[in-house]
Amino acid sequence: MNTIRPLVVIGAGPAGLMAGLTAAEKGIKVLLLERGNHLGGKIPVTGDGKGNLSNIDLDLSHYNSASPGFPLAALREFGFKKTREFFEKIGIKLYTDQGGRVYPYSQEAASIQKLLVAEVHRLNIEVITGIDIQKIGKIGSTFEILMKHLPSCYAHRLILATGGLAAPQLGATGDGYRWAVQLGHHLEPPFPALVQLTSFLPHLGLLDKLKLAKVEITLFIDDKLKANASGDLLFIPCGISGTAIFSISRLVSLALAQGQQTVIMINFTPGLNYQELFQSFNEQKNYYPQKSLLLFLQGFLPERLSQFILKTLRIDFDLTIGLVSEGKINNILKNITNFYLPINGTQSWKYAQVTCGGISVKEVNPETMESRIVPHLYFAGEILDVDGDCGGYNLQWAWSSGYLAGKAASQNI
Repeated sequence: MNTIRPLVVIGAGPAGLMAGLTAAEKGIKVLLLERGNHLGGKIPVTGDGKGNLSNIDLDLSHYNSASPGFPLAALREFGFKKTREFFEKIGIKLYTDQGGRVYPYSQEAASIQKLLVAEVHRLNIEVITGIDIQKIGKIGSTFEILMKHLPSCYAHRLILATGGLAAPQLGATGDGYRWAVQLGHHLEPPFPALVQLTSFLPHLGLLDKLKLAKVEITLFIDDKLKANASGDLLFIPCGISGTAIFSISRLVSLALAQGQQTVIMINFTPGLNYQELFQSFNEQKNYYPQKSLLLFLQGFLPERLSQFILKTLRIDFDLTIGLVSEGKINNILKNITNFYLPINGTQSWKYAQVTCGGISVKEVNPETMESRIVPHLYFAGEILDVDGDCGGYNLQWAWSSGYLAGKAASQNI
């Protein structure tokens, strides 16, 4: 048997990097294995490329899991204060926006990646990229990592930080699930979240790439109100995206997987209620009755959205407001403040920012991230059945769980 490494970390995304750096800081010789050719995983695209790495509000309510209390120990051990201290220590200045989201002062996610990689070099962590792991097994108390085109690697302790299934174009494969299951773990079924939603409603293509700065949405599942959210809204050719949608996409994805009917109600004018719009209509009708409906709507809606509303309701664009019946204007204004959009699916894993589900946390010690089934096997990050809301929560989970795994795996080697 070749030399047995003290600690091997598989996966060089945010959780794997934090785990490796934490262990190396404690004097442990770390080997970091990465399937891709670069370190950092999805870091460069987080926060729309600006690097939303945390949030000042790390309440447990922002996290989801089949075991809801599981993330608490990691968030207490390595919360926002320690996260800020860590990143400022390695040279990243931070700022917090009005919503509590935390970014590097550079507003470039790539700066997070580059300075973490610099720490990897500073601590002399051995890195092998472009590896293709075929299987992970155990020989007695030793982990055996079989790799294609390379000799097998052996380790006393192993951290799996391979991520989930979201964003396969950035390297996600789900391989870690397979290895964990082979070692005796169970999987909570994975499904995409922080993902765009699709609809079969006609004419949505008219709105492609239209972005609304703020809308209010209400989610109904099987005709029951399930959630409210607000934020920006972006139209795609066959559906909707944006922060308002990401915040409820997990509930939608889960409901669709269970065969439930899902509808989103959109208020396109949250600053103007129905009564105010109706009053404006009457004022304009008296002032300029020959004005077209389309032109009237453009007084408070983008032109393409105005066209979409009228086309959906099969109303002539050129109809003048002086000739519009009260019933017809009521219908138009109700669709502006309460537009019902049926949802029939989510976009593919390619468009998802995070994976829901994963390795069952019932089989993992929340204080250490160590397997309860396989001694000296640890997990960190998205591979586990923990996912957070949009707003820096998922990267914070990577830092917190990676820190705990790296710390625990370093002890008594």
